[in-house]
Amino acid sequence: MAIDSSVLLDLYRVTPTARKEMIDSLLAIKENLWVPHQVALEFHRNRVEAARDQLSFYDETCKSLETAQNQALQRLNEFANRSALDDNEKRRLKEPLESAFRVAIERVKSHQGVFDLTISRVLNDDPVLKALAELLDGKVGQPLSEEDYVKAQAEAARRRDGRIPPGYKDRAKRTNPDGDYLWWEQTLIKAAEVSKSVLIISNDEKEDWINKRLDFSLGPREELVEEMRQRAGVSLRIINFATFLEAARVGSAVSVSRETLSQANIARRQGEKRAKRIFVSTTIVESYEAFILRAIERREKELKASIAEQVRVAGDPEMKEVLDAQVARNQYAVEMYRAQLHELRKAIASASRLKDDLGMHIEDDSLRRALLERVHEERKRVTDAP
Repeated sequence: MAIDSSVLLDLYRVTPTARKEMIDSLLAIKENLWVPHQVALEFHRNRVEAARDQLSFYDETCKSLETAQNQALQRLNEFANRSALDDNEKRRLKEPLESAFRVAIERVKSHQGVFDLTISRVLNDDPVLKALAELLDGKVGQPLSEEDYVKAQAEAARRRDGRIPPGYKDRAKRTNPDGDYLWWEQTLIKAAEVSKSVLIISNDEKEDWINKRLDFSLGPREELVEEMRQRAGVSLRIINFATFLEAARVGSAVSVSRETLSQANIARRQGEKRAKRIFVSTTIVESYEAFILRAIERREKELKASIAEQVRVAGDPEMKEVLDAQVARNQYAVEMYRAQLHELRKAIASASRLKDDLGMHIEDDSLRRALLERVHEERKRVTDAP
C-alpha cells in the first residue's frame, strides 16, 4: 500500500480524536505500508502550511459569518427605512438575527478551542510528526539517483505538454510541478522490485489520476493501470482515505467512529477545493482586473451604440435583425465580464498570500483558464529572456 501526501497532510486538519483513530488505522496495516520518497519530501515541505490552513479556516469561517450578518442587517435596515418602521420595531426585527449569528460564531470559536495544534507546536513539538515517525520507520522509499531524477523531470514535462497522466493538472504550479510524476515513477520502481499489486491511498482525485463521471470516482485512469501492468506486471487500485477508513472499521479491530469518517470526507472535499486554488502574482491579478474593466466599458459603449442604432432603423426589418444580434452579443459579453469581475474580486478578498503571489480559489473555469494562460505567458517570457 502506497500512501500520498494528501492523506498525511489531512492529519493536521482534523480533531485530535479523529487523528488518533486515523493513525491507529494506518498502524494496523504498517507491515504493508510504503511511502514514496517524494511523498515524504512533500509532507515535510507542506506540514506547517497544512496546520495553518486549518487555523485559518476557523478564522475565515467567523469572518464569513460576520460579513453575512452585516449584509443581512443592512438589508433589514433598508426594509425598515422603506417601511417607515419605528426604532422599537427595528430592534425587534434585528434582535433574533443578531442573536442567531452571535451563537453561531461563539460555537465556531468553541470548536476552534478543541483543535490542539498551533504553528508554534507544529514547529517545536509536532504530535503528528512524532506519530508518523513511528508509523513510517523504515517504510520510506529511496530518492531517485541524480541521473534518473533528471530523466524523470524531462518525462514529467513531456507528460504535462501532452496531457498524459499523472501530473498534467499541476502544470500551472509555480513550485513542484513535477511532484506527482516523481512519486508515481518511484512507486512503479518499487512495485517492480516487490512484484506485488499496488493499492494507493490518496485524496488527490484530479482527472489526471482518477476517472470520474458526474463527480463519482470510477477508479484510476486506464493509462495508469496499463503503465503499472507494463512496468511492474501487477494491478493497480486507488482509493481515498475515507474509503480506507470505512474498510478498516468493518474489517479490523480498529475503532473508527462515524465522526472520524465524516471528518475524513470533509478533509477530502476541502482538498478538492484546495486543488482548484491557483497562485498568481499580484501584478497579473491587477492587470487582468484592469483588462476586465476596460472590456466592460468597451462593450457597454458598443451596446449603447447598437441600441441607439436600433431606434434609428426601426422601420428596416433586416437591419433590425442584425442589430438585435449585436445587442444580444454585447449584453452577453457585459454580463460575462461582470460575473468574472465579481468572481475575481471575491477570490482576491479571500486569497491567502505567499510573498508576491495570491493563492486564490476560483470556481469559474473561464476565469481560471484566463489567469493560468497569463501565468504561462509570464513564465515563458521570463524563461525566454536573454
